[in-house]
Amino acid sequence: MYNNNKSWIKWSELLVVSTILYIIELFVFSFSELSASPYAILVLLIGIRYGILYGLFISGIILSLHIVNAWSGNEDIYSFIFFGNFSIFAIIYLLTAYISGIYATRYRERYEDKEAEREELQVQLEQAVTTLYTVNETNDLLEKKVLASEMTMVNVYKMLQALDQDHVEMFINEVAKTLETYYGAKTLGVYHVDQSLRALRVKVRKGEEKLLPQTIFIDSAPMFYERLIKDESITIRRITDEENAPLLAAPIKINNQIRQIIVIQELDLSRLSNEGLSMLHMLIEIISEQLTKTWHKSEQQEQQQYYQHTKVFKPSSFKERIEIEKARLIEFQVPYCYVHFKTKPLANPDLQILETSLRKYLREIDLVAYYPRSNNLIILLPGTSKEHVKVIEDRLQQVVMGVLN
Repeated sequence: MYNNNKSWIKWSELLVVSTILYIIELFVFSFSELSASPYAILVLLIGIRYGILYGLFISGIILSLHIVNAWSGNEDIYSFIFFGNFSIFAIIYLLTAYISGIYATRYRERYEDKEAEREELQVQLEQAVTTLYTVNETNDLLEKKVLASEMTMVNVYKMLQALDQDHVEMFINEVAKTLETYYGAKTLGVYHVDQSLRALRVKVRKGEEKLLPQTIFIDSAPMFYERLIKDESITIRRITDEENAPLLAAPIKINNQIRQIIVIQELDLSRLSNEGLSMLHMLIEIISEQLTKTWHKSEQQEQQQYYQHTKVFKPSSFKERIEIEKARLIEFQVPYCYVHFKTKPLANPDLQILETSLRKYLREIDLVAYYPRSNNLIILLPGTSKEHVKVIEDRLQQVVMGVLN
């Protein structure tokens, strides 16, 4: 839009326009001879509103109406056009249409420029709003992560407190509770690894026995378990693994040797993200370190729990182990059984020979105890249900009778 703040230019323009009008008045025609025409106003309005083309078009229509009017009045059309006031009206209409159209065009172009600027600003505003929304979302996410980090620290502290146990078996119980409480594992088991690396024996279980049997043989999913034992790290089932392979398994090491394996069959899939796996990896490291410390504590105490030069429990220590198995039966539904045999009074050498013979038929997790007052030899079978105990009892009885006789 034209804008001029210099007064002398404005007055100069007025003077020039007035001079031109005076020359036209003096030498061309006299404006005093013309009368006001509403058609001029119509051309002006149309030209301003719609532009030059429409202004010229309405001017043509109005001039045509003048000619038709003269023709209907039986006037000489030639004289009317070239020697009357028609030419002056035509010039006025056409100039009015042209000048008003120019202004209309200029204002339309300026309007279009302003509209383009407005649309551009609108786009920038929408981008700014989107950016602000993204910033708010990011801020909320960061706040949640900060809170999650704080909760993680609190949870780690609580886990360390729960895992601070003096007995290995109590520690394993707390491992299962910790994985369920702080990691959302619903179907899981903690298994003892035989030294032969051929079988896993259940210690603690949460979930159905179909998914977590009493004994898992390595041969049931060799690709999966061999990869776990080789990598000594958290292992997730692949498409190429066997159908019997669990969803996830993690080794627990004592003195840098795999002694327990955590088997998880059901887990919230969101826990398998990078952050979730990092958290689980950290948790397994904490469990391994704490279990190693607990194992060393128990190892020192176990020297007083056994008869000398044997792994046969004394009565007081054996009662404690039975209480642990009772607690597992109630809390984790892991069965246990024990068999007992009446014997003659047994000295320490007899216990050594008897234990050596029995160990050939027992699992690593099975326990042997001797009650000297009643001369009872008791064998505890963790994870063994009652329907299987009869066969085991008959086989062990033959071994005991063979040694003692």
